[in-house]
Amino acid sequence: MKLQNFIKELFKVRIRLLALVSKERAGNTTFRIFCTPLGKAGYSLTPVLRSAEQLAHTFQGQQLKGYRWNNGAGRKLLIAHGFRSHTQRFEHLIPLLVEKGYEVVAFDAPAHGLSSGRQINAVDYTRLISELTVQYGPFDAYIGHSFGGLAIALATAELPENASVKIVLFAPAADTAGLATVFLKEMQVTDPGVRQHFYNNVVRISGRGLDWFTIRRCLPALKSAVLWIHDTQDPVTPVSEALEIQRLAPSNIRFIFTEGLGHSRVYRNESVLKEVAGFLS
Repeated sequence: MKLQNFIKELFKVRIRLLALVSKERAGNTTFRIFCTPLGKAGYSLTPVLRSAEQLAHTFQGQQLKGYRWNNGAGRKLLIAHGFRSHTQRFEHLIPLLVEKGYEVVAFDAPAHGLSSGRQINAVDYTRLISELTVQYGPFDAYIGHSFGGLAIALATAELPENASVKIVLFAPAADTAGLATVFLKEMQVTDPGVRQHFYNNVVRISGRGLDWFTIRRCLPALKSAVLWIHDTQDPVTPVSEALEIQRLAPSNIRFIFTEGLGHSRVYRNESVLKEVAGFLS
């Protein structure tokens, strides 16, 4: 059994035991687990990462590791990785982006990679993207994968002028409520009281329900040109979420559907990267 699965089994037992004592404590604990990247992956600095300007950013008391390439270029771009990921997994994009004339900025999110912290949620990730936009932007383009894609969409939709921004979304986590439903099912949390306290945490930290943290919700305010790339067999962020948005026929979003690349290889595929390069030209 993988360590991550073993930890999940321990958490399942803990939640069940807590529910016998307090549904509120069980719900709060379940939410903290939902926001915790189990098995945090670190990495060593590769030649590409060492070639970057090394950045540091303090966010809510946490020290974040960041990088900047091609400082002073005519256009700026921010990369946001997904849950349980980090910047190093996207370093293959750097030569392409520099060739296109972009200054590139990327940070490990809280609790990820070489950054400190233990948890991350959609509220904080969106705030981080907005904060980085103020400090290191404004950005002409964004690239986001999975959870990072959701944060970019939410943050960009809040910009008063975003029509000129270009966004590449690799398999974005378009529906946070759906992710929570899947998570609760995986953790075998069926007690309505425990579930309610789980959802109460979202309202407590954001003043909004989970339905607010969806790409569909922010579509009217998101005027940016978007290239949405999703694999039909993605086991993490179901392609049904992309198809649902596609049926709404937003004129500013172009969809590319791949077959058999899954959740992570989709942002490494040579044909896909050619499409990205053309879009960001």
